[in-house]
Amino acid sequence: MLSRMTSILYAVMIVALIVKPIAVRAETITVPVFLDYQQLQLLMMWDKFKGPNNTAPYLLDDDGCTSITFSEPRLSAEGELLRVDAKTLTTIGVPTIGACKVISRWTGRTAVTGKPALVSDQPFSVEFRVQAARLYDQQGKLLTDSIVLQAVKEQLHLLLSDYRLDLKPETDQLKALLPYFLPHYSADLLTGMIDSLRIDHLVLWSNGLDVQLGIDVETVAKAGPEPTLSEHEMQQLEQWYQSWDAFLTFVIKEAATATGSKELRATLLEILLDARYQFKSILGEPQQSATDPVKRLFIRSWERLIPVMREISVNLPEQNLLPFLSFITAADALKALDRLGPAVGLDISTDGLRRLARLLNDDPSIDPLKYLDEIDPVLQQLFDLGMPGKITQQKKSHGFNLQLIRPVYAASPRDRLNRWVPTAADLKAYLFEIRNLLLEEADARIRGSSIAQKYAHIYRKLMLTTAWQESCWRQYIVHNRKVVPLISASGDIGMLQINEKVWRGFYSPSKLRWDITYNARAGSEILFKFMVNYALKQQEHKHGGNLSNLARATYSAYNGGPSQVSRYRKNDVPAAHKKIDSAFWEKYQQVNQGQELAVAQCFGGQASSSNTATLQINKGRKQSGSKQVTTSKDSKRIKNVEWIRGRNPQHFTIQLAAMSGELAIKEFIKQQSQAGSFAYYRKTQKGRDFYVAIYGSYANRADAEKATAHFASLKPWIRDFGSIQKIIPK
Repeated sequence: MLSRMTSILYAVMIVALIVKPIAVRAETITVPVFLDYQQLQLLMMWDKFKGPNNTAPYLLDDDGCTSITFSEPRLSAEGELLRVDAKTLTTIGVPTIGACKVISRWTGRTAVTGKPALVSDQPFSVEFRVQAARLYDQQGKLLTDSIVLQAVKEQLHLLLSDYRLDLKPETDQLKALLPYFLPHYSADLLTGMIDSLRIDHLVLWSNGLDVQLGIDVETVAKAGPEPTLSEHEMQQLEQWYQSWDAFLTFVIKEAATATGSKELRATLLEILLDARYQFKSILGEPQQSATDPVKRLFIRSWERLIPVMREISVNLPEQNLLPFLSFITAADALKALDRLGPAVGLDISTDGLRRLARLLNDDPSIDPLKYLDEIDPVLQQLFDLGMPGKITQQKKSHGFNLQLIRPVYAASPRDRLNRWVPTAADLKAYLFEIRNLLLEEADARIRGSSIAQKYAHIYRKLMLTTAWQESCWRQYIVHNRKVVPLISASGDIGMLQINEKVWRGFYSPSKLRWDITYNARAGSEILFKFMVNYALKQQEHKHGGNLSNLARATYSAYNGGPSQVSRYRKNDVPAAHKKIDSAFWEKYQQVNQGQELAVAQCFGGQASSSNTATLQINKGRKQSGSKQVTTSKDSKRIKNVEWIRGRNPQHFTIQLAAMSGELAIKEFIKQQSQAGSFAYYRKTQKGRDFYVAIYGSYANRADAEKATAHFASLKPWIRDFGSIQKIIPK
């Protein structure tokens, strides 16, 4: 039944024989071929239960009137034995003219146990020697003496006795493949290594069958550290990476296509993005060797893939299981070889990658190593990314849904921002337009989801801060008197610095360069997904901080990959990463206080405390028809100083924020969604004026403390009105 399992050996040998020549001694590597009982069960059903509705019928007479039908097999361990339980239907009949007359039917379950053992003179075959057969009625009672038991016993023995693992037939086919993986090895050496392959270990565990293959590998002396890469070698490394990235992307797509689980797809996306982020980092470390960092990245990614692919495989149709098992076994072989270290000299060629990929899909019309820069619609659809269209208004939800709902967009009339590099004269107008663009894209993302309002507030600030951190709100620069997109040395593009390698297939590189709205939209989509799928899902706001931690965690992931979501709060991270996270946090705190226009300092302009700059924003907002325009409702809920003076001095209020600009504090209050009365007052401290926002009036401190829950992220301060009335200028 397991003759098809020879493809597993194919995978093992493809990977296990990727070694270098100049051998001086032999080492034995162990390659685990582990099959859990769900996988074995699928394979048994595929091979032995070929009747209608996955049944295994056996005729007991020549007329076909008496039969036994097995169905619904369940495999498990019984001590050191494999146990197969199956539903059993026994039909006893006699032939009549042109038909059968049924005398009796019996339904129950049978159990047969067998001990795994190597087949004599067949070193690659495993059989299961039957130990016992038992029959149970529908109530689970064991039948010890029954005509039915005698009738089915022989068939039970056949069922398990035929269940075997036979890997020998495919070994000869591997010889033709070896030149693709061992181009420097002699034919004699390759033959000797193949001939050494055998089953070294065979045991049943509570969770599956463990078959361990042994291969004698000729090893070399331990190599010393490789020299620093030259510029040409770095270019070669990047070319090799393209093949590897195409391979990994192909494998991830195949796995994601095989499952409808949103959770498993999310994990696959995380593996892909982390691998791409890590290689981006490798390219920025020229002191590394040509093989070690890439090999380390390859193995790390593959190790993360294995448990996901195992989980996918147990839910696959039987005919799709073996390719996954082959791929999983190849991964285990690769890990086994890598543990020998430099003595083996693990090397992986592009042809080897291509043949490994074909274990999952051997369609000759598909090149699994084809590296394309353009958008991949399949990749977008599988992972719900990179497909902007028309915005649809979603019904507001009071709850929070971890499943990201992708908003659909319509074209935005923002052509005036394209190719705009601001001068000192138009800087204020430029900053106003960029601020509006970033917030409009953030709001569009929020409207298209069911995210809770308190998280939405964090996300809006995150959008402004990330664009500040990444580019100082710039999409373009002037180079050699020409306006060109802002692109970093590592391929980070535009205002949100979206890396073309990391996000290959999801977004158009050309549009990321030349369409500022597209760049902002792509960045908002990535940030939102990272915040929902990583920062919120991992509850970063509950790790010794407040809601602001969501912004910090999201940015750490945005900068370093999904696996870095908690980087901002760890001590054992590189100094460069600490510096990046600290710089982001400083900017976020300014944005949180309504000082996002401090980004003007990047251009040599004034910070956002400038009343003139803030006034310009308010004017522009009114002209643009933005939702942030001051309304009569907003004006009514902002009370004046006389309202503060008229409060009972013994009553309490909640202090929310202090800012250096009056219009900035008004804007801050307008952005608050909580109903009720807000007010602000001016105070002078160390010769400077500050404007302080407060909320509500409460007769007792307990009521005020309850209300602070609505403003937890602002770290509110409860004060009595008397203390405020004393410092208000007359």
